[in-house]
Amino acid sequence: MVKSMVNVTYTWEKESISANGAEQVNLLIEWGYGAIRKRKGNLILKTAGCDLQLQFIPENGVSLLKVEGVRLGFKRSEDGDRMVIHCGDVRRGNYRQAALTFSVPAHSSGRHTIGLMEWSWRKPSQEKRTLVRSDQIYINYTHHLGLLSVPPHPMVEKYIKLNETSMIVKKALRMYEKGDHERGAFILNRQADELLIRAARTDDMDYLKEAELLLAIRNKWNGTFESNHYHSSKVLFDQSNSVVNV
Repeated sequence: MVKSMVNVTYTWEKESISANGAEQVNLLIEWGYGAIRKRKGNLILKTAGCDLQLQFIPENGVSLLKVEGVRLGFKRSEDGDRMVIHCGDVRRGNYRQAALTFSVPAHSSGRHTIGLMEWSWRKPSQEKRTLVRSDQIYINYTHHLGLLSVPPHPMVEKYIKLNETSMIVKKALRMYEKGDHERGAFILNRQADELLIRAARTDDMDYLKEAELLLAIRNKWNGTFESNHYHSSKVLFDQSNSVVNV
């Protein structure tokens, strides 16, 4: 196994899953290089590696369903198509996250392999790609109801929930553009309410900030789209009056 260059942390949403298998299992991945740094002003962190890619080689029966936070692609090889996750350039002191969703088959109780994660990049000003890290990924299967009822990992749950915002906003925008302002506002309100409840339960200000962002978008769009609707209606009304007067 290659373990160097890139620092990676893997966190399952649930440490144990049912031995009967699961249609959806979430894994949060955080990666970066060097000690975490905060940018000072417009200072750009130095690039450590270019075009970081994560190639996932699954065990039999395991499927990677979707990826949130980065781009998923496929690469043809002699033994079939392989999934390649494009993670962008790596800058010193800068860490990023992505959530991977798998479906996994049934297994006997115990720790079993999900697949192999192979990380590769190009050094700046070089074309050759280098394997910089390789990790075998495992998860625990069980029939124990106590283990299965353990709450999801808060960090993974938070990432997935906050990552829904862009999709929710796009969905609401389509409603506003169709003239269904009430439906658009409802979509934004529902998500904001869920985030506010989580903020109250966990005392996590990030949920509160995300809820406030959604409510601010709702207020702005209510004003903008209703104003446009009023203006369009007034123009049509004035035009119809002109025709009648003629």
